[in-house]
Amino acid sequence: MVFTKKEVDYSLYLVTDSGMLPEGTTLCSQVEAGLQNGVTLVQIREKETDTKLFIEEALEVRKLCTKYNVPLIINDRIDVAMAIKADGVHVGQDDMPIPMVRDLVGPDMIIGWSVGKISEVEQLSQWGPKYVDYIGIGTLFPTQTKKNSKKVPMGPQGAIEILNALESNNATWCRTVGIGGLHPDNIQRVLYQCTSSNGKRSLDGISLVSDIMASKDAAGSTKILRALLDSTTYEFDKSLKFDSEGPVNHQSISNVIKQVSSNRPLVQHITNKVHQNFGANVTLALGSSPIMSEIESEVGELCKIPNATLLLNTGSVAPIEMLRTAVHAYNEERRPIVFDPVGYSATTTRRSLNDSLLSYGQFTCVKGNSSEILGLSGLNRDNMKGVDADTSLTDIKLLAQATRIVAFKYKTIAVCTGQTDFICDGTFGGELHLSTATNGSSVDSLTVFAVSNGDIPIMGDITASGCSLGSTIASLVGGLGPSGSVFDAVVSAVLLYKSAGKLASETCEGSGSFHVKLIDNLYNLFNENEPSKWSATLQQL
Repeated sequence: MVFTKKEVDYSLYLVTDSGMLPEGTTLCSQVEAGLQNGVTLVQIREKETDTKLFIEEALEVRKLCTKYNVPLIINDRIDVAMAIKADGVHVGQDDMPIPMVRDLVGPDMIIGWSVGKISEVEQLSQWGPKYVDYIGIGTLFPTQTKKNSKKVPMGPQGAIEILNALESNNATWCRTVGIGGLHPDNIQRVLYQCTSSNGKRSLDGISLVSDIMASKDAAGSTKILRALLDSTTYEFDKSLKFDSEGPVNHQSISNVIKQVSSNRPLVQHITNKVHQNFGANVTLALGSSPIMSEIESEVGELCKIPNATLLLNTGSVAPIEMLRTAVHAYNEERRPIVFDPVGYSATTTRRSLNDSLLSYGQFTCVKGNSSEILGLSGLNRDNMKGVDADTSLTDIKLLAQATRIVAFKYKTIAVCTGQTDFICDGTFGGELHLSTATNGSSVDSLTVFAVSNGDIPIMGDITASGCSLGSTIASLVGGLGPSGSVFDAVVSAVLLYKSAGKLASETCEGSGSFHVKLIDNLYNLFNENEPSKWSATLQQL
């Protein structure tokens, strides 16, 4: 080895598979194309190759790796790694035990280990820094490159648990790469979201196979991957800002309203049937155009309409493939998505659906009631009342912390609704950093804002009142012009909705007229655009 272990760059880790080579290419030609354009580590994994051919291929690849000063790792075959003097070996949970591997290869060889459980992190921590040098965390997403995989995809949230375990067990020496189902359409999202809760650790890189080995233009594919990894910003909402230039005030709110009035956004609702009519009228009252569409084939066109925004509400479960198609389309077009995880953890089915969607995409705003946000945060998974909020939950510190956790975990703007609404921005301006995460900015460092307007009990006596706050947020975020502040828009939406709700409660004759009064007041407050007269107040906690 001509470099120390600390010098190893894990950012773009290529794993070989000669079974997927395009016509006219060889294993060595694909590897060299990768090495020439940014691959920083190579692993030879040839499960179906005889030992003799494996060694011949490994020797040729080793020459290339030496030429480009990149470490070579051998998968599973410790004998081959030692025979060709490779730089390291990677083993799985069902392979030779790590202490035995270290005894065989000596102290200088890199040892990588496939990890998917917290207990495995605890084990490597007990062994100490002399044993495992890096771990492959996964499988993150479904993949075709591993036949008969026993692992259930863990998604970014599973990877976060592993990163947290590394920190809590003080395994500071152990480097990390994400593995399984990583491609250009999800790499930046994974790197952005996968950070430890203390803000000190993120993935050191990604490991992949097909995007280089199966590419007809391996050089071009590697350049694309390298550019994604080298970017310092994940621009998941086109032209929108995630860092407000100053405190939210009457002028910034008025500016948001003016932009929405001018741009008249399209808000695609994928929502529950109870909410559809009410949500459409709320959206119209806010100078926006609603469309209630669960047609999978038209999502790709809708998301390209100027100022298109998606409100995804899981109160009624649409086909999962339709939901994924919608999330993927809006993420690809880099348009906002407001996500409402209705009834999260009320049932196993709802928790599984919402977790699946949260793992699948990047969301601009995640809005939920107190029970849902507590469930998402992991602070209280059992306290659910169907799809309704638990109105007994009045612990401001608990709800504020849950909002922080959701914002940080999903790198989103989180909104927790109730008598007092809580808002927290966990996007960090879309900043993306390998290894160093948020440079130590932790969950606890996030600022939470509270929106209050007294008790409005009748708000809980009508259907879809919480869901229509989602329509309000989607309208105001979607209507932003270039460089409009997303945080300003979310705060403006919550203040507007709570102010309109208070006015409606004071003049209605019951729950039926409250529906009408709420829409009337949203319309009037929006069109008057005089935030200084709104009754809801904003306080930094």
